[in-house]
Amino acid sequence: MKRRAAFAFTLVELIVVMALLAIVLALSAPSLGRSMRERSLADEATRFLAATEYARNEAVSQGVPTIVWIDPDGRSFGVEPKAGFEGNETRAKEFAVHPDITFASDAIRKTNGVVVAMEFSPDGTPLPTNVEEVRVKDRLQNELTLARTKDGWGYEIVKEVR
Repeated sequence: MKRRAAFAFTLVELIVVMALLAIVLALSAPSLGRSMRERSLADEATRFLAATEYARNEAVSQGVPTIVWIDPDGRSFGVEPKAGFEGNETRAKEFAVHPDITFASDAIRKTNGVVVAMEFSPDGTPLPTNVEEVRVKDRLQNELTLARTKDGWGYEIVKEVR
């Protein structure tokens, strides 16, 4: 009867492989962390951009002016019918902001403790008094900017993460 030789790794080989994996992980961990932070920044900017489009659609569908507001202290933003108009309040939305993210804008209009960033008329057009840009920053000062499109009818993300 012939015996088959058993092939296995030696303890030394396993230790060498584990050491190589540890080195690769140590080298890649900082860039993975940075990538995750940048992803959170891009996600929040995209959610805010989607909220502006939602506000435009709600203004048209309900036939009332709709605002996009930012509450920097409460760490949230949202969409709702403009005060004084009879819109469907159940369609108002509020979104919590990631703890590492802040919003900033040069042209600030505060109403009832919130920053009214944008307002859309019942036909969906943005008002000329809307902010030109909203900056979304993370705690490491990486920044994305949402700005009016060249035709002035919407917003887009114009600056990528530095």
